[in-house]
Amino acid sequence: MKTCYYEILEISRDVSPDEIRRAYRRQALLLHPDKNMHRVEEATQKFAQVQAAYEILSDPDERAWYDSHREQILQDEAPTLSGGFARTSTSSAGTTTQDILRFFDPGLFSIIDDSEIGFFTIARKVFEQLAEEETDADDSSIRLPGFGDSRSSWADETKYFYAAWNGFSTKKSFDWFDQYRLADAPDRRVRRAMEKENKKLRDAAKKEYNDTIKAFVAFIRKRDPRLKQSAAQNEQRQHDMATKVKEQAAKAREAHRKRFKTYEDQDWTTPDYDEQFWDEEYTTKPKKEKAKDEDAESVTPAEAEANGDYDDDDEDEIVVYECIFCKKTFKSEKQLGVHERSNKHQKMVRDVIRRMKKENAEIGLDNASEDEFKDAHEDLSVEDLAEEVSQLYT
Repeated sequence: MKTCYYEILEISRDVSPDEIRRAYRRQALLLHPDKNMHRVEEATQKFAQVQAAYEILSDPDERAWYDSHREQILQDEAPTLSGGFARTSTSSAGTTTQDILRFFDPGLFSIIDDSEIGFFTIARKVFEQLAEEETDADDSSIRLPGFGDSRSSWADETKYFYAAWNGFSTKKSFDWFDQYRLADAPDRRVRRAMEKENKKLRDAAKKEYNDTIKAFVAFIRKRDPRLKQSAAQNEQRQHDMATKVKEQAAKAREAHRKRFKTYEDQDWTTPDYDEQFWDEEYTTKPKKEKAKDEDAESVTPAEAEANGDYDDDDEDEIVVYECIFCKKTFKSEKQLGVHERSNKHQKMVRDVIRRMKKENAEIGLDNASEDEFKDAHEDLSVEDLAEEVSQLYT
């Protein structure tokens, strides 16, 4: 018989989160192995139980789940994966809700490696067993993805695993929960009543099973180190993008500063300058011609060097205007400004924002759903888009 988590922390079941935290600190200080050198093995075991209890009870969702299934969880001994799951019902039932409840124990997943008793091996075997039973129940269904191991990448494997299992819905019939044998019905009316009652029992058992599997997926996801690694990588990627955005802004400011510092009257300030005419001509051109002009004015660094635009003698005087989103460089600030107002550039910025927000949502850094940001940013101005990018990457 397992020990109740509330008993381990020596608290009642109606205590507040603050009281749980204080109880954990008190028990941790009392049972820490470093303070019990005369009984290290016993203290280590009890200290692990205290940590497991606090891990469950300190999380509101996991505490609520534990409270609602406490009696069932305490009935069972620790699960074993040798030879498969122990059956608690008929063989046709396969893995039951009761079987899964045995694995809601943080202590089982405290060793984070690929060993036989490690986090990845235990979780992988549980999900392999569940997936196999779903295929047996309906061989026409697509097999659910595997859990993988410590080397599985988030982008290629892990995120697809959680996407599939978060929406788990069993293919099992649950007819072993039927209370009545339809063959015993004396007439059609009684038979229909029996069918209705049997369906009610099946649906209730199926719902409990589905909810338990999805709760177990959330339990494992919270402890999956690959999620933290992905979050760290995504944060670094966004940091790199933010750095590039800031560098581009700094270059533009420096170019402005130098230009106004060495300002002299030039030809383009005279009335003969045809800048206004050029602007009017550009704005009246068809979209295809404007796009063509813009592409003609944009050059890559390699093209600029090949064309002789990068003169070593004038290296200090060259200012490169770059769009990091479209990966283009321009010969002047004016060309860059025209490019930034183009539909092509603004679409690229929106795509970057959507992609980064979607990645954040997948790893839990952003609560926005795909529907919420699917059509976002369509009506924003250039300035609004710049502000959105700044907020996203900082």
